[in-house]
Amino acid sequence: MSNKLFLEPHYGDIAWSCSGFIAQNKEDSIIVTLFPPRSKFYRFRMKIVRKYRKKLQEEESFERLFNIKIIYRKYKSAFLRGRKIENLFDKKLNSIEEKLVEELRTDIAKLIIEEDISELYCPFAQRNQIDHLLVKKAVTGLTATDVEIYYYEDFPNFHPESTLIKESSLKPIKIDISACIEEKIKAVLLYKSLVSAYFKSEKTLADSIRRTPYETCWQEK
Repeated sequence: MSNKLFLEPHYGDIAWSCSGFIAQNKEDSIIVTLFPPRSKFYRFRMKIVRKYRKKLQEEESFERLFNIKIIYRKYKSAFLRGRKIENLFDKKLNSIEEKLVEELRTDIAKLIIEEDISELYCPFAQRNQIDHLLVKKAVTGLTATDVEIYYYEDFPNFHPESTLIKESSLKPIKIDISACIEEKIKAVLLYKSLVSAYFKSEKTLADSIRRTPYETCWQEK
């Protein structure tokens, strides 16, 4: 087993969280996107400028930039499952989500075998965003696998509101990405819809990344 599998709840999560590390491991990195946006969601559920196709184009641009494999799944995201925005960080699962955790776990276990995976990277879900939390619950329940499991910082350290994670059962691993920092910036800037949502300008974002030339993941002690 030799490949690294990165579990991505939504488009952009991996580029914003792990693209420095992936830049160092392009040949053996695989991403699986679990809750992609759907055209129905953008037509009927939210009034936003960026439409479904544009979101997909941003992800495809990242795929081409690093020449990596992205596997696209079609699980329903929180809003399509009926969650309201005010419940987006509510950790209590409903019956549909309990079943979804089992489906995700089965799917991930299958991917580990099919894609020859030795390392699995899962969102830490430090903000308890429900889709991220579902993926984490699916991974923590995996049994009988030979993969090493890591939890990546899915609310990036360069984000102005990022906070230090304190988790006594896990050990932090700090990854120096200074040699590929410009590659990370280029990858992050592909997601213009996210840039405009969180930063005043592309320059502000790029400067923030350059001030934090590392990425963090956690592993069981």
